[in-house]
Amino acid sequence: MKRRQLLKATGLLTIAAGLPTFASATAGARAWTQNNGAGHMKFKAGDLEMMIVTDGHILIKPAQPIIAPGIGNELLATALASQFLPNDEIDAAINVLVIFKEGKTILIDAGSGSGLGPNSGRLLQNLIAVGIHPDSITDILITHLHIDHIGGLFDNNGDFVYKNASYTLARLEHDFWMSKNPDFSQSKNTVSSEPSVSLAKKTIKSINHKLALFEFGEVLFGCIKTELAEGHTPGHPCLTIFSGDHELKHIVDLVHTSLLISHPEWGTQWDTNFNKAVATRQRILKQLAASKAPVISCHLPWPGLGYIVADYKQDYDWKPMSFSTPQLYEAS
Repeated sequence: MKRRQLLKATGLLTIAAGLPTFASATAGARAWTQNNGAGHMKFKAGDLEMMIVTDGHILIKPAQPIIAPGIGNELLATALASQFLPNDEIDAAINVLVIFKEGKTILIDAGSGSGLGPNSGRLLQNLIAVGIHPDSITDILITHLHIDHIGGLFDNNGDFVYKNASYTLARLEHDFWMSKNPDFSQSKNTVSSEPSVSLAKKTIKSINHKLALFEFGEVLFGCIKTELAEGHTPGHPCLTIFSGDHELKHIVDLVHTSLLISHPEWGTQWDTNFNKAVATRQRILKQLAASKAPVISCHLPWPGLGYIVADYKQDYDWKPMSFSTPQLYEAS
């Protein structure tokens, strides 16, 4: 299937259509900024050194029906305006975490490759720019099998980008996509799931000889606790990255925009099981607000680091971390 056909079938054609233009003050500071898809940030959790590297971003325009399907247009526009965002689009970052541990260089997912157009697929060039050669990547933890997480595993010729890497994936996630007829009956997606299934199956078959499957509850690489956070996909995880008493919660695709923190019930068309995704989102947001643990997200605005807070009504909000310089952050 050609790339344009894939994008159209998965509802991503408009997302890959190009850089945003801003014509209104409702976009706030974004009216005078342009995302060039470059950037990295080093930080530590205890003795564990990490880096966030951008793969670019996904422009969701129009925001509906991908985000908040079935929610009234005026209600969504009001919520967007309250966060000083344009009323017809959502820009989702693609934040990729790199972990350095005892001679290993571990990628959490591999970005989108060329699968989503010119706004994304920047991970490889950004890794090289900070001195991380693709051949030095020893391990890739695949959180789930969507294109913006696995599209960057292969180049345009179908060759491995990270030739020396081994791969790790949840058995639940593997078994869902490799089943004869993956069940999308509980999704609100209105487009065919066939291209996504085809990509997932092809990817698993290609990496199978270097693939290890894990069960939820296992600790990976001596520094990553795994917890099932199903709904977005059946084997979608929440990860706790730890070193000594220091922890960082990686919520992966629990949310694609801060709107889903303030309105966890709104969900997305990308959720394989919409209602399970809502329940998981509400459960984990409650945990994070109570624990006050630092959080990293794949798709919240760069660099995707912050905290979940709750008010007296148990309404949740996203509080980004503030930095005097990106090099000085250390997870508490």
